[in-house]
Amino acid sequence: MKALLWPAFWLFVGVALFTHWDAQLLQFNTPVGFARVFLIIVWIVFVGYSIVCSRNENIFKTIGVMNKHWWGRQIGIDLYISVFLSIALVYLVTGSIFHTVLWSLAFIPFANMAILLFIILNLDKIVAAFIG
Repeated sequence: MKALLWPAFWLFVGVALFTHWDAQLLQFNTPVGFARVFLIIVWIVFVGYSIVCSRNENIFKTIGVMNKHWWGRQIGIDLYISVFLSIALVYLVTGSIFHTVLWSLAFIPFANMAILLFIILNLDKIVAAFIG
């Protein structure tokens, strides 16, 4: 399964970058740009740590062990509440059910790795929605 998940993740990243590319993504001299740099660093570190984790442990075995504990189940539920709230954010930002479904296909298996990428790529729109 691991052999399928990482190639699928990198394919998703490539498609997301290709379809959302804008020169504004490289403007880091504004408050939004500074926040984007911070989020990019967080994303890179998080993806890197996830790769290390996947090389050292089987995620499905780990989830199985975690699900035997109350807190383990709570952590899983908490993660997927965040995933579904983030799916709602996609709809609020894009206004498109089609885009929401596409991002959801990445959010569900890749959770925060995909969510952070969505936020990085759409940070200007998200900030504008709050201050505009």
